[in-house]
Amino acid sequence: MIHPRDAAVISFDCYGTLIDWQSGARAAVDAIPELADIDKAALIARRLEVELEVEHERYRPYDDVLAISIQRTGLEFGVSVGDASARFFADSIRDWPPFQDAGGFLKRLATVGTPMAILSNVTRASLGVSVRKLGASFDQLVTAEDVRSYKPDHDHWGELYRTRQIEAKQQLHIAGSIAHDIRPATELGATTVWVRRAHEPIPDDVTPDLIVQSLAELGDYWRLHYSR
Repeated sequence: MIHPRDAAVISFDCYGTLIDWQSGARAAVDAIPELADIDKAALIARRLEVELEVEHERYRPYDDVLAISIQRTGLEFGVSVGDASARFFADSIRDWPPFQDAGGFLKRLATVGTPMAILSNVTRASLGVSVRKLGASFDQLVTAEDVRSYKPDHDHWGELYRTRQIEAKQQLHIAGSIAHDIRPATELGATTVWVRRAHEPIPDDVTPDLIVQSLAELGDYWRLHYSR
């Protein structure tokens, strides 16, 4: 496990790691009248799968991906979600809340002095709103809008390595998604921390360097093992 001070950059996924997309998306779905009688937990789970399908068709801005995914998922559940409701769902990303432990963790981590970055599948405008909510400063933001592709493709990492002139082994990547982040980062040779907030099953085909249940737990781990 690389010491946070020894990394050339500490990078994060944003949504699911720093920002609570699940509660934000649920609040938006609850407010869409066309979905009032739908099994919302099932719809939200399926919508995430549809999102991945939409992302792999071709590059579209993430706001469009959100709108298309809620409409396609609605149709699978027998409901037509109107364009206005789809756009409302897409715009709701700006209201998605930070996890309670994110802001404090980031402020403490900033005192380490290692550059911090975010690798995210959203637009720069949406990410900017979320970063302001976190109350933290990042040295670099790499979005799908910048690289015209979506994680788990490696383009976000390639852009980070190119611009910072580093190798994968110098990166410490902290993320909540195995599929979008931990697997591709591990493939490239980065050190990874999986923030397993939802207690998901641990996969057999990828091994994070560290697994924690929250950023608060990660902060405690670092204080215990790396205080110097």
